[in-house]
Amino acid sequence: MAVKQDGTPAEETEPGRRGPAGQSPQPPQPERPGRQASSASGLHAAPADIALVLVDFDDTLVDTAPRFLGARRTLFTRLAHLGFDDARARVVHHEQIDPRMMRRYGFGPNRLAHSFRETYRVLCEDQGLAADEIILAELEAIGRAVAGTPPLLGGALDALAELANRLPTVLYTQSGDPEYQLQCVRDAGVCEILGAERVRVCERKTADAFREAVNHFGIAEPALVWMVGNSVRSDVNPALTAGAHAILVDTPEPWEFDVVDPVSPDFVHVRSFPEAVRFLLELSGTQPEGE
Repeated sequence: MAVKQDGTPAEETEPGRRGPAGQSPQPPQPERPGRQASSASGLHAAPADIALVLVDFDDTLVDTAPRFLGARRTLFTRLAHLGFDDARARVVHHEQIDPRMMRRYGFGPNRLAHSFRETYRVLCEDQGLAADEIILAELEAIGRAVAGTPPLLGGALDALAELANRLPTVLYTQSGDPEYQLQCVRDAGVCEILGAERVRVCERKTADAFREAVNHFGIAEPALVWMVGNSVRSDVNPALTAGAHAILVDTPEPWEFDVVDPVSPDFVHVRSFPEAVRFLLELSGTQPEGE
């Protein structure tokens, strides 16, 4: 079961079907992994027991991706202007340098300054060139510029409040700099809804880290737990591996690191976090009458 980042509430239209309110037929859409979540009806004969919902932060509640994507576009444009082959620059950055910097500095914006500098340095080394210190500083500044609290996605905070009022809910996020991440969570207004004690930041979202988070909040049975997030790698796969459920929230331009195969097709796919909340409330039988 799965969910990912921003989108519009789903009344999904299948290829060739008419959209809501008699709109013109919608063009065929690429097949998306997971089960579509236009309705929870039929999944359970009776309301499902949900002991805990874990909600991702970046690109689920807040719009983080555009800053990172924009910074990388600027990096590759600059490198191309310097005469480096674009395809080679992308391979060096995505497959060599950024994974190494991720291991050293963790998730979050802090690694990008190092990653951008090192990508340029390695490309220079490949061609027997000396790296220019001014350009190194320029690329480092581009990487550092992504820091700061991202803007909220539409309807995300209201949906989080509704979810937390009806089901046990925690924020579950990852970062190489926990204090920075916590400050972004506070600035976004999440702690005003959940309380700081319902926020958990791990270094990296793995299946073991997921189990630790579930145990931390006193849940012994993973099958009663749902994970909502925008990453197959970091949200869907760890939850499914641990025996929990997952909802993948769409993101318009997924990060290359997140583009992996799901370990199972048994997850739900939605277009936005508010849609995921509606699905969970309907599934649990806690949706207020008339909604």
